[in-house]
Amino acid sequence: MEIFVVLVLILSFGFYFITKKNYKVKNTAIKKEEIILGYENKLRDILSQFANDKAKQIEKKKIFLQNCNSELSRNIFFTHEESVKIIERLIKL
Repeated sequence: MEIFVVLVLILSFGFYFITKKNYKVKNTAIKKEEIILGYENKLRDILSQFANDKAKQIEKKKIFLQNCNSELSRNIFFTHEESVKIIERLIKL
């Protein structure tokens, strides 16, 4: 009987540790800033690719900003006002 109880306890602890998930939940402010920095880095990469052609830079930046606006409008982290501020921040780059 004691062996059965010990075996059940061992299996219970084993099951607990196997199914336990170690999720690190990020603060929403940190996650928002990471998303914004990601957009800024992508835009800088696009602008650096076309550093010699100003017209191409403007064209690619416009397309990128349209895509960002579309993504931000569907993103649950950002309100409409925050999305507008982010787009304005990206325009200034």
